[in-house]
Amino acid sequence: MSNWYDPDHLSDGKVRDISVHEEHPDDWDCEIELNCHKTENSGRVSTVFMRYLRDKYGENTADRALKRAQKREQRARGEDMPIISTKMAGVF
Repeated sequence: MSNWYDPDHLSDGKVRDISVHEEHPDDWDCEIELNCHKTENSGRVSTVFMRYLRDKYGENTADRALKRAQKREQRARGEDMPIISTKMAGVF
């Protein structure tokens, strides 16, 4: 059985690692606190603040929140970039 996310058709159709994708209540709290800090500090997150989040929520939760925030920024930047045409135009 092939899946739409399995381009090489190697999957047997079973979903694995469900427990890895569980969300914990602290994830949201940590992410909200991180976003508030970024808003107040022109989009920057200091090392001291990340140390505070890691102490409060745990290393894994704080790091996941930071990675999600960075991924959202990366996607937002990608949407703003103009599409560059590869066709040659003009006279050479």
